[in-house]
Amino acid sequence: MDTQNTPMEHGGMAADDELQRQYFDAGKVYRLQIESTMSCSQLCDYCYAESKPDSPHGMTSDKVREVLASAAILNVKVIDWLGGDPLARPDWDTLCKHAIKLGMINNIWTSGIPLENPTIAKKAVNLTRGGFLSVHLDSIDTAAYARVHGDRGVHADVKNIDRILRGVRNALAAGKEPGAMVNCITFTKDLVEGEGNARATMQYFHETFGIKTCLTLYKPAARNIKGPVTDWQPTTEQMKETYKFRDTLFPNDPSFGAMDVTKFYCGSKVCVKSDGWLVPCSVIRTTEFGNVNDARLEVLVDQHRRRLMFIDFRNQATMPMKCGDCVNNTVCFGCRSNAFYYSGDVCAADPMCQAYCKKDQI
Repeated sequence: MDTQNTPMEHGGMAADDELQRQYFDAGKVYRLQIESTMSCSQLCDYCYAESKPDSPHGMTSDKVREVLASAAILNVKVIDWLGGDPLARPDWDTLCKHAIKLGMINNIWTSGIPLENPTIAKKAVNLTRGGFLSVHLDSIDTAAYARVHGDRGVHADVKNIDRILRGVRNALAAGKEPGAMVNCITFTKDLVEGEGNARATMQYFHETFGIKTCLTLYKPAARNIKGPVTDWQPTTEQMKETYKFRDTLFPNDPSFGAMDVTKFYCGSKVCVKSDGWLVPCSVIRTTEFGNVNDARLEVLVDQHRRRLMFIDFRNQATMPMKCGDCVNNTVCFGCRSNAFYYSGDVCAADPMCQAYCKKDQI
């Protein structure tokens, strides 16, 4: 096994967690997320990017390479390839190789479906050495899976469950360590009860593969999502129960509020969307920070650094409301996308945080 393929601590999700903290302290970009395509065949009902199989790829290959060149100027260490499903882009492997040539590590956030092809799985493993490979399977139960997929004129294909699980096995067989993989679950009210609940899926991945779960709270980002927010949003008690269960499976990587990554992860990354807009996080869909089609990435980061990277939110003395007194504030500053969608400001308190919110606020 190549020693560069060693596992990362989940809360940091970094090849070098200490270096990531140094970048955070300096207000520098350790990790660049790139939405390389909006195409994805999984059809998640709640998808913040509203991805479909025929969605466009977005930026041209030349533009992506220009963004990578800017990342090298910024001394970025890690590229997170996002979508859609980044493996749906025809030249995904060429772009990953270019990032490696520039001295950066690749992380790939795929649905997991393309990994069903052993050749693609092997390529993905080889191109994420030193980084991680993430799949996205909300539930291993067909009824639960169908409840949260395929509500945009297309029926959910529950065969995707087996495709993703085959993809995981292919990646492991190709040499990816379980500790360098993660399954991502978008936690909605549909995944609270029944055989297909989030707890059962987390336990299955842990016991079957030794793979951890990134439990991400649902965000009301999509414009055409069915039903009101409350139909999707778990209650405070449901969040507490599910995140607590997650922490029993992974006691060395505790969650914080409605988060299971640290502020060092969130505060040392930026994202370029498929249409070129620069945002603090892929889930935050805003045009506030400029577009790489109008100015180079390094220029935009320099212009917007304080708000883009939440510099002014880091002072414990000036944190809003309960955040300044929270026991977790040395490692957590809440979810900035929760703040954006529920409070209207990326630098507001996170109203979905279990340590902050009350039952009557949910």
